[in-house]
Amino acid sequence: MGLEIKWTKRAASGYGKILKYLDKKWTSKEIENFEQEVKLFFQHLSEYPELLKPSSKQDIRSGPINKHTILTYRIKPRKNEIQLLNIRGSKQKALK
Repeated sequence: MGLEIKWTKRAASGYGKILKYLDKKWTSKEIENFEQEVKLFFQHLSEYPELLKPSSKQDIRSGPINKHTILTYRIKPRKNEIQLLNIRGSKQKALK
């Protein structure tokens, strides 16, 4: 059993913005495939929380979900969860 994935408001908003953009540019089948790819990634992340590289900030990790999408998250071992901090398109500027 892996760690529970918890979404912050920022991560949910970022993911929503990506889906909104894709809705304008991609077909519904491509969007479905993207959502399945993200879902599978989160299943792997739940089982292997140290999947992406650590950042200079304590307990924060960041890296690509795929070539178009970047994830930033924090592992909270005491709560047995992964907190998704931000999800953005790879061409978007990173938040500080």
